[in-house]
Amino acid sequence: MLLVAPENFFLFAPLLPEAASGTIEPRHAVIPLREMLRRTQLLVGDVTSIDLAAHTAVARDLTGAEHEISWQQLVLSPGSVPSVVAVPGLDEHAVGFKTLADAIWLRNQVLRQLETADATLDPVRRRELLTFTFVGGGYAGVEALAEMESLVTDALHTYPRLGRNDLRWVLVEARDSLLPGLDPKLARYCEERLRRRGVEIRLNTWLESCVDQTVVLSDPAVAPYVSATIVWATGQRPSPLGSGLGLETDEAGRLIVDDGIRAVGRSDVFALGDAAAVPDPDGGVCPGTAQHAVRQAKVCAQNVAAALGVGQPTTFTYRNRGLAVTLGRNQGTAQVLRFTFTGLPAWLMGRSYHLLMMPGLARKVRVVADWTTSMLFPRDLSQLGSLGRRAPLA
Repeated sequence: MLLVAPENFFLFAPLLPEAASGTIEPRHAVIPLREMLRRTQLLVGDVTSIDLAAHTAVARDLTGAEHEISWQQLVLSPGSVPSVVAVPGLDEHAVGFKTLADAIWLRNQVLRQLETADATLDPVRRRELLTFTFVGGGYAGVEALAEMESLVTDALHTYPRLGRNDLRWVLVEARDSLLPGLDPKLARYCEERLRRRGVEIRLNTWLESCVDQTVVLSDPAVAPYVSATIVWATGQRPSPLGSGLGLETDEAGRLIVDDGIRAVGRSDVFALGDAAAVPDPDGGVCPGTAQHAVRQAKVCAQNVAAALGVGQPTTFTYRNRGLAVTLGRNQGTAQVLRFTFTGLPAWLMGRSYHLLMMPGLARKVRVVADWTTSMLFPRDLSQLGSLGRRAPLA
């Protein structure tokens, strides 16, 4: 069995906001693939082409060398990429929130802005430095903003020149509510909690421009303002890897598969996760959540084995059991079947579920240790922006 992946680790995405805020050590949000997949050959690189007729693929490794790979059964799980639109200034001034590098950059940026604002005497410039704009009111945007706001709140007492009036948090969402797919009552609760913490929530609004870090929104009631930190978290689109294979796709570009996770019209090609339109047992298509992808992977693995003569095939029957949203320390919402929870119980339930799904005992222990440390001691406010860049010898 061969896995081609762009990195040698698996990112446990639900912990990305806590990695950004410093609640957990960023390395503890990833699991080394070679440690997790001991019976799988790993090639770190990118797939550049796939020939379905010849049952071959070409992958480029880290040295730039290309490898031609023959396969019997092909599993496509390339994930998604940020859904970027043509907003002037977006490429130059915004950061996404999908990778570990994004999370580390955002943490360093926020801490750098605090340091810079503390050093300036101009109140207008200080306000600009401490204005944080998040575009996208889905799970990634809401949780990232909530965690970063908690980080800044905890850090503020160490900056005697700064006060809460110097801060501005803005959340921009094109829909008429936050967190699509969540129980409307819980979505309203999240909105209310964020507003109480001073977050400006702009619904039915979109970003029109951010040239020179000047944010222009579609709402004429909001005057253009300077925001030194802009986070683009508006959603994802399927990776283009699967769209050029001649297989059937839906309007979003996802590969259409049956309830056995097989691509339509093929018995030797499987697709799952964000790049696949997997039928939901309750109708429609499964949402792009980790809990669905994990169950799809189990069905896919069993059916690949059955195609190779081991075991019996099965079908995807998993139904959504609930959703959890964390809003920083001790705050959150959770929906389990027909039951809803808010506050500390929901926060604990969300953490417990994430811990349960985290692969590997060693990573579970490390995450629990991080959580325990963060509850007993002040948050680490070290800015590590220089890490990863070597210092010159002279």
